Amino acid sequence: MSELRSQIEQHLLMVEEVLGGMDTFVQRLEKRVSRIEEGLGLEPEGISASGWVADLQRVKSELAAIRGLVK
Repeated sequence: MSELRSQIEQHLLMVEEVLGGMDTFVQRLEKRVSRIEEGLGLEPEGISASGWVADLQRVKSELAAIRGLVK
């Protein structure tokens, strides 16, 4: 009985280690996603006035204005 208890405790420790590793992995993923969202200018309310998407929108507008001048 004590051997079974010892094995169960060992397995529980291994499960705890795996769960801890998974938690660390998920936290790192969340940080990466946050950095990507920030770079893109994504916010809960929509796209912000800063970030890569906003920069592309500004370039698109400037290019349209230049094309309009050339025509």
